Amino acid sequence: MASTFKLVFAVLLLQLLDFCRGGKVGVDYGMDANNLPSPDQVSDLVKKHNIQYLRIYDSDPKVLKSLSNTDIELIVGVHNDDLSKFQFQSYVDSWVKNSILPYYPATKITDISVGVEVTDSPDAANLAVPAMRNVVSALKKVGLQDRIKVSTPLSFVVLSKSYPPSDGAFDGSHDNVLGPLLDFLEENQSPFMVNLYPFYAIGDSSLDAVLFKSPSSIFVDPNTGFSYKNIFDAQLDAVHFALAKRKSRSIPIIVTETGWPTRGSGRHRLAMASLDNDDDSYASIDNAQTYNTNLIRHVTDGSGTPARPDEELVVYIFSLFNENLKQGPETERNFGLFYPDMTSVYNLVFPGKGTGRSWCVASRQASNSALQNALDWACGPGKEDCSALQPDQQCFEPNNLVSHASFAFNNYYQKNGLTDQACRFGGTGIVVYNDPSYGNCIYNVKSRDPNGRTWCVATSQASRSNLQNALDWACGPGKADCSEIQPNQRCFQPDTLLAHASFAFNNYYQKNGATDASCSFRGNAIKVDRDPKEDLS
Repeated sequence: MASTFKLVFAVLLLQLLDFCRGGKVGVDYGMDANNLPSPDQVSDLVKKHNIQYLRIYDSDPKVLKSLSNTDIELIVGVHNDDLSKFQFQSYVDSWVKNSILPYYPATKITDISVGVEVTDSPDAANLAVPAMRNVVSALKKVGLQDRIKVSTPLSFVVLSKSYPPSDGAFDGSHDNVLGPLLDFLEENQSPFMVNLYPFYAIGDSSLDAVLFKSPSSIFVDPNTGFSYKNIFDAQLDAVHFALAKRKSRSIPIIVTETGWPTRGSGRHRLAMASLDNDDDSYASIDNAQTYNTNLIRHVTDGSGTPARPDEELVVYIFSLFNENLKQGPETERNFGLFYPDMTSVYNLVFPGKGTGRSWCVASRQASNSALQNALDWACGPGKEDCSALQPDQQCFEPNNLVSHASFAFNNYYQKNGLTDQACRFGGTGIVVYNDPSYGNCIYNVKSRDPNGRTWCVATSQASRSNLQNALDWACGPGKADCSEIQPNQRCFQPDTLLAHASFAFNNYYQKNGATDASCSFRGNAIKVDRDPKEDLS
């Protein structure tokens, strides 16, 4: 009976963690401008706005240095113009030695994107995959091939058909690139990178459907019965189905670009042939703010897409700044979230990746074969200590693949920088923020505080009414000492509900044993292992 209870409990716990996790939202650091602030200023700006994932289009040493020790995860790029140089292994070895190694791991480089939308250029298309193989070879020589993944972002028009999503298929004219590329991605457990811009599908859909505002289904896929409420999901699922038709279902997807222009006229170079509206009637600050706000909410709520409801979404918003040197119509120069003086074009709140502790567990959606391969790698080449998973050891029960893989994945994750890359495992691992330990099976966790201390703070995801009720309880029946958040007292500023609730929650937490139960507040608080004072200094 006890072993049966453990099995049921572990399965329920993993289901809960899988359900509660959200996706990741980053930003593209567009640099096609001559009026941008310095990299150090940009680093401060990114940290201030809680942007935890960033993509750059080159390997500018000043940018890489500015992001060291920030905990920001970074995709580094290679320009199309440089692909010819990357055909030579000696050049790529030198590039990794001089452009990556001096900054890694202080700068959390997780991926290298080789080229941009290479299928649009015959020369670049033929050079991309050989260059990628050379980059992987160079990374292998320094032992980083499993920590830094290599891919190339493609345009959405690489699909010849995208409606309905289940009919999604790649354009056969790109087979000379797609065949070798998909083989490479599977061999190296690398992500498929794609740029999606629902903005340019307005001619085929209503504005509400593109802005995530449709109150009901906009169409039902006749082949699958899946109901779609927004165009982003429809485009992304079209890519999922196109990959599945190539027997590449296990390849994870990163949306390396999406966004909305705030002004401009003229059609985008990649606009669909069916687009018959004028872009400038939809390029506005209000629409841009609506699209990106709703995109962030959708990505982080953990709902996935209709075809992949349990798959984590990873999306990068284009772009950090308006780019005054960008070629093409005016819309191309006005996708920025910030002006060059670092003031916001419009307000956008990023969820970050939480300040609490994190673990890596196996996804329930992964196939048994994929999980077994990942587990074998973690306990073999990954050099993880899997002794606790042996018979009669503390983590052998429940004796199933998901449980064993979760324990091994987490060991590797904790020892390799707590990065999303360290929890990728070919798309079979997911990062969670609740301790998956059970019974005597204790999952390793790395605290960022040298003394192992923890604090309790209010979560930014809580509603104002819930926070206010929890604050009132803490300072009233909970008997927390709230005298220091009164006017003219030392913790009154910043005078915000989030800051005051955090102080009261932590006071209660520390007085009541610093247990998980004392940092619940009905789901409006989280435990963190970084002193909240550091974020106010």
